Amino acid sequence: MNLSMAVSFLTAQFAYAAEFQNIFMAIQGAMNVRKGPNKDGKMDWFHAFLQGVVTSFAGGLLTPLWMGRSTPMLGNDLCFGSCIIAYILVNCIPFNIGYQVLNSFPLRVLTIMGAQLFRNRGILSFVNIAYQAFKETPSKYYPTPVFGPILNAIILGNMGSFFWKGFHGHLKGGMPFVVQNCLLVATTYHFVANDQGPIGEFMRDNLSKLPLGDVDPALFVSVTGSLFMQLTAILQMPDFLGASFNPFDYLLAPFNALKEPKKEVEPKITQAATNVTENESSAAAKKKKKNQKRKAAQKKNKASEKEKEL
Repeated sequence: MNLSMAVSFLTAQFAYAAEFQNIFMAIQGAMNVRKGPNKDGKMDWFHAFLQGVVTSFAGGLLTPLWMGRSTPMLGNDLCFGSCIIAYILVNCIPFNIGYQVLNSFPLRVLTIMGAQLFRNRGILSFVNIAYQAFKETPSKYYPTPVFGPILNAIILGNMGSFFWKGFHGHLKGGMPFVVQNCLLVATTYHFVANDQGPIGEFMRDNLSKLPLGDVDPALFVSVTGSLFMQLTAILQMPDFLGASFNPFDYLLAPFNALKEPKKEVEPKITQAATNVTENESSAAAKKKKKNQKRKAAQKKNKASEKEKEL
């Protein structure tokens, strides 16, 4: 694969890119339901089907609620048709053949690639949708709307997780990786592609100094963000580093180390101190034994004196 083919893939500029993204996004949702809440096969088919739909395409379904515009999820048969095909492949093929094939390593990698490409394109689309809606009415403090486009991408990019885990379940452990990922990709892209203020100019000027030839800075950020999402998702597979892998943990490790409380050092017990303690214990035991003998002798003497008086 040469560089131009890689760029075409990472920017979804290839034949049947929309079909590729939608079908594997739908397959990932259907497989997650099959492996999770429906692992025993006891869910009603309609329940399992719709949970796969909202897990895969929740951001697209709820776009009208945030931006008041139509969504391809309802206006294009490709999304919903992909969900139907994915459900049949995962759940309805005899002898679980569809599930077994899709659960094989090559198909799992292909599913991740398609789903991550869909997510990346979705994040950039959510950024641009909000920017186009708000670009004529920025705040008086900055020439370009900043928070609206970024937050729109973060909120809609996490809708699947909110449906899957619930609001508190998704956020109770702090900022999850999905939020961190959306924040990074949406912020870098928005400032480079849309910002007309000093931050965007600074980022574009510095990117233009890199040995990239005539590559547009917005295209460069789009490609690198897509590549980052592809590689991270593959590394999070159980076959590699697992779901707990988070590249941001390594970037923030020096700062987290500063926040960690210092552990109290327990005093070391030397051999000399041990010997002193043992000697003290031995002396105390001897003294106790001596006192017991003395008391026993006193009792014996008192008993003898009483016998003489009698």
